[in-house]
Amino acid sequence: MLHAEESPKAAPAAGEPDAASSRAAAAGGEGLADLPLPGAEDAPAAPAPGTARTDAASCAAAGQCPLARIPDSAWKALFHRPFRKRHPIIFWGLVLLLLIGVGSFAALDEEDFEGSDRLALLEIRGTIDDIRPQLEWLDKLAQRSDVKGLLVRVDSPGGSAAASQELYEVVAAFGKRMPVAVYMGSTAASGGLMVSMAGKRIFANASTVTGSIGVRMDIPQIRQLLDKIGVGQETLTTGPYKDAGSMLRPLSREDREYFEALLKDMHDIFVEIVANGRNMPEAKVRELASGKVFTGREALKLGLVDELGTQADALRWLAEQADVPVSRKLLRRPREIDWWREPLESLLRLVPGAQSVSGGGSPAFLYQM
Repeated sequence: MLHAEESPKAAPAAGEPDAASSRAAAAGGEGLADLPLPGAEDAPAAPAPGTARTDAASCAAAGQCPLARIPDSAWKALFHRPFRKRHPIIFWGLVLLLLIGVGSFAALDEEDFEGSDRLALLEIRGTIDDIRPQLEWLDKLAQRSDVKGLLVRVDSPGGSAAASQELYEVVAAFGKRMPVAVYMGSTAASGGLMVSMAGKRIFANASTVTGSIGVRMDIPQIRQLLDKIGVGQETLTTGPYKDAGSMLRPLSREDREYFEALLKDMHDIFVEIVANGRNMPEAKVRELASGKVFTGREALKLGLVDELGTQADALRWLAEQADVPVSRKLLRRPREIDWWREPLESLLRLVPGAQSVSGGGSPAFLYQM
């Protein structure tokens, strides 16, 4: 039996319902889109346009994604957690930067901002050698109109003769403009004592080590060592004293006389500074200038200090002289962290001539204990 060939069905025009939809509408007006899906009663309401779940809901409506079934509480937990919990490293990093910024601002406020009358502090610690930080700080203080007094705390066994004298002269210049008080800490000897002479009033602890008025010169000798290892050097000079104090040869008689004359001149300078600073006859100062050290209590009896006390006592005296409330915060120089410097200096002091070698081998003239 022959059947007629069926022609292909034409696709419905755009906007026209297909046959299945028409039949469903004729059966009661309910299409597949209106039939409830299994579990639809428990599904959350459709998301509003523009929410975090819009794309997921569109995907689920097409039957391609199950994200629409995630409860709202889970979405809130995911997208509404505090920033510090979602990004703890970033959060605490920002907190740390904020704290650093506040600390820097506080330091800036103390160093640079002018306001009410203030007292300033100059600290001299360790060997007196590189005094650029102290000189820079004093230069800043000299430019401020609100600084009315200077407290100098000395914790130093001395150091370079030239550096000690320069620091003394700069502090003494401050003393012509404002009251200067000095507090001697654990040690204020030799060059440390010289700097202290710039104070109008000097305070010390009873156990402070001070004194050591005099000059020292270190000339290391390494010729014997070089001979043992077979190393030699020839030096040509334009004068007999050009290589005086060389590490490569012993001191000649002429060299010794030459250096002793230099030491005597530096010693006389030291004696004059102490005599002027303490209003003491030079003859009496020379009796003390044997290089001996004294305790603070002995120094008081000898007239090298004015009073035994603490730094707080020195600060109270300075505040009275400058007519500044003692409760007002001291201006301090921002401290540099040299974790290696003080241990190295302590080690060098234990080795004879080590400071001269570290300085290039030249003779070192020291106001140092």
